[in-house]
Amino acid sequence: MSDSRAGLRCADCVFAQFAVNEMNGMYQGICSRGYTLADPHVRTSPDCYFVEDPRLLVPVIDPFGKEFLRTKNICERFLPQPKGGNDHHA
Repeated sequence: MSDSRAGLRCADCVFAQFAVNEMNGMYQGICSRGYTLADPHVRTSPDCYFVEDPRLLVPVIDPFGKEFLRTKNICERFLPQPKGGNDHHA
């Protein structure tokens, strides 16, 4: 059974937002659904919340504060960005 969302990331989701941290120049992300996004390969906090590429951030804590045991790089509530939705204009 294949998942058609296998190549998607939180960076592709309408509920995720990313910003460059002014102090370290790295991305950090938030999920409006309540998931905590982090790099699962970095074990130290707060380092795990900052990445050079927002596609590296995945859900690690669910909205209830429990560890999110993921089998994919996205949660089950994922909704894709609309076409052209990654263009951010001030």
